Parts: sequence; structure tokens; C-alpha cells
Amino acid sequence: MATGIYLLNSGYDVEILEKNTCPGGACVGWERKGCYIDGCIHWLVGTNTESPYYKMWREIGALNDETEIFFQNDFSVFDFPDGTKLTVWADLKKFHEELLSIAPEDEKEINKFIRRIRRFRTIEGPVDKPVDMMSPIRLLHIGFTMWRDYFWVAKYSKVDNVEYGKRFKNKKLQYFFANYMAPGYNHMSMLYMLAHVMNKDGGIPIGGSMAMSERIYKKFTSLGGVMRFGKEVQRVRIIDNRAVGAETKDGDFYPADWVVSSTATEHCLKKLLGGEYPVKKIDERLANKEKYPIYTMTIAVFKCSEDIRNMPLGLHAVTEEPLVIDKEYDGIALRNYAYDKTMKTPDGSCVLQAQIVGDDDMYFWWKARKQNGTYREEKARVGKEIHQKIISRYPELAGKLELIDFVTPCTYERYLNTRHGSFQGFVHTKEGKALMQKGMVKGLKNFILSGQCIFQSGGLPPAMITGKFAAMRICKEDGVFFRTHSPSPFIIPITLKRKQKVR
Repeated sequence: MATGIYLLNSGYDVEILEKNTCPGGACVGWERKGCYIDGCIHWLVGTNTESPYYKMWREIGALNDETEIFFQNDFSVFDFPDGTKLTVWADLKKFHEELLSIAPEDEKEINKFIRRIRRFRTIEGPVDKPVDMMSPIRLLHIGFTMWRDYFWVAKYSKVDNVEYGKRFKNKKLQYFFANYMAPGYNHMSMLYMLAHVMNKDGGIPIGGSMAMSERIYKKFTSLGGVMRFGKEVQRVRIIDNRAVGAETKDGDFYPADWVVSSTATEHCLKKLLGGEYPVKKIDERLANKEKYPIYTMTIAVFKCSEDIRNMPLGLHAVTEEPLVIDKEYDGIALRNYAYDKTMKTPDGSCVLQAQIVGDDDMYFWWKARKQNGTYREEKARVGKEIHQKIISRYPELAGKLELIDFVTPCTYERYLNTRHGSFQGFVHTKEGKALMQKGMVKGLKNFILSGQCIFQSGGLPPAMITGKFAAMRICKEDGVFFRTHSPSPFIIPITLKRKQKVR
């Protein structure tokens, strides 16, 4: 939708073929038993009006003057069985004090850690255009102003979070560093994440993911864009190494001058393009799951009749006895949606999600249960065990929780066509290289990849950025003036002799 909005502003005709029945892809929510279940946003980079991402969110209609943003002060809480609580405060000074109160024996290392977060708060690379489209003067300016930052980014890209945690004597801090990010992430990723939080750039739009996707969709259609729902693309039609349109599973063909794919990259390259146009950067990552793993989740969704507004929004409950899925998990991440009044049911109930983060092994475990016929049985077992562990830790919720939905990696695979049920990109490990694929596919004309899967780690900001970059590249190839907003009626736009159709 981001690509479409920018191209519509630049004078193109745009049509989107959407597999599902609603817009937004992974930025989605749904209803079960009268409850809205949010499937995406935990926090959003770009909610701070000073952030470079904020301007782009406004350009595509994701945020507007009426969008209310919720900022949580207790960004995340680690709750240990002995009653100790480690809170990640969205305030650097308060977070510093929190760590010192829990582990005074680690004061020296804690002070170093806080200094690094403070350093990363000032690091923000340019996201207005692709590096290869910048002028030499702009590149020199960026290099001159950010050369010191590159040292810190490079240094902590090569440090694993688990390894970093071992610098601390306190076992709780070791657990925190090992479990704050998904398995395998490097320390640089954690520092970036915490820096955004401390910059008050990690808010949540009230109304959730579905409402944000609907705002973007409204912007897209108001400019004349067309979205066709229930139209899953089966393959990109190619003639003489040029993309000429897309064929859908129901047998329809949609011709186009340009084809842009924002579906999962592996699905696009292997199926939609038939494996005929390899992309080296992607193939290297697909072939090495140790260096470039993915992560996924198993989620039990509960309707909660208890007033849990005073419960932390993000609560990592460390359990005394592990939960067994593909392996033993000694923590359950609880996500409390009581903060959003628009998500409550008429009787005042809200949603509490219990999330278990895993990797490829979790996917293959659930996939095997689908194949041997025990999938439903195992979902019921895991859901019941999660419920029991929540009640054992928080007895005040006894009799207040009803399991209303259950999400596995197979759910993500079915809905998004993603690799092994991942919902973001490749994990940025200490051994892996950063991924910034341009989107152009060697040997194939009039076709561009976009979306979170061509950008390291993925997420909503990379989806927006790559969408904008795809539009910029198309305009450059066609000699069309790229516009971020609709032109004034008093300005004659520079465009082609005929409008180009993009799908």
C-alpha cells in the first residue's frame, strides 16, 4: 500500500492483488467471541513527531491528527518466581536505577551498558531515499556526520546477547539479556531497540494494527487505487525476461507495466518467479539457518474478565516449571491489551495474549503435529498448560480467563506464505551480515521486490521504507518525477505520455 500511495501521487495507476479478505498483510487483527485480537503492533518506531519515520507514516496515512498514541512507562517487566521484578522503564535514568537496585555488584558493567544506550539514542541513519540514489555530496555529509557511529554499530553487531549477559555476575541480569530479544539477536539490535524506547519513539496507535492498516487503505483508495481481495497470485507472467502482469489462483490475469511483490521473499522467488531468477543475498540466507535464523511464535489468546489495567502491558513471567513445546521454555510473555479502550468488549472484558517465542524448530514441531493428526490435540494441551501456569503465578486471574484463540507458526505460514511461519525477516545474529536488498532482480525487467523480508529483521518501518523505495526506483526508471504528496491542481506534473499500470 505504501508503494501504491507514492506511485498514485506520482501519476501512476495502481492495483493491488491481496490474498486475504482485508488489507495490511501482517499488520492485521481479527475477532473471536466478540473480542478484537491484535496480531501485530507491540510498539511502533515513528510515533515520536521528531522521528524521521513519523513523516513517512503521515505521508501514507498510517498516522494522522486524530490518531491517539499510547506510551507505556513500564515498557517491559521481567517477573521472577522469587518476587523480583526487573522493569525496563521508558526513561534512561529510571532504568539505570532499576538495574543498580537489582544488581549492585554489577555497577561497573551496568554503567557501561547505560552509556551505550545513550550513545545509540543519537544514531539514526537516513531513510528518505536509497543510498544508491543519493548524490555524492549527500553521501559525504552522511559519512562525515556518522563515521563514529559506524564503529559502535559494527562492534556490537558481532556480540551475541547471551554472551553479553555473561559479563554480569547477577543471574537475573544474565536471564534478562538472554531473553529480552528473540533467540539469536546480536547486542546492537537490543541497543537500537532500547534507544528508541528511551527516545519515546515506541508508542502504540490506539485502535491497533487493523485500524492502522485501514487508515492506509483509505488513503490508497482515496487517491484512486484499487485493491482486489481474495486474489492470491499464483505466478508472475514473464515474456522475454520482462514482467508483464500477474496470474491469480482463480485463473485471472492482470496485465501491468510494472509488477511489485511485497509477499514473503522466498515465496516470491521460488514460487511466483518459479526459481528462475535467483537473488544471491536471499539464497545465501535461506541456505544457512544457523547464521540467518527466523523466529516465530505460539500464542494462546485469552478473554479476561478481570480489570487488569494496573498489570504491566508487557510482562515476561519466568516460570518455575518449563512449558514444553518443541523444547522447554521457562518464560511466558504476557501481552495486556487493557490499555486500549477501543479493544474492550461491552461487558468490560479485554484480551490477554500469552506468547512463546521460538525458531524453525518450533515450526517443524507444529508442522509434524499437523501431518500426524495431533495438531488440535496439542493446541488444546499447550493452551491448557499455559492457562495453568498463568493462574499459578497470578492467582487473582483464576476463573477470569477463557481461551478464545490459538496461533501457531502454521497459522502465520497459511496467512502470509512466510518461511517456516516467520512473521518478520531474518534474525540479525553476530555472524550474519546486514540485509538491505535493493529490490531489483538481476535479469528481470519491470519487476521489484519490496516489503519487510528484503530488510534486516523486518517489521513495519522496513515494510514502509522498502515500499517507498520501490516507488522511487520505478519513477527513476521511467523518468517520472517522484512525489510524496498529490500535486497541486495548479502544477502540471512531469509524467509519461500515458499512465503506467502497476500491480
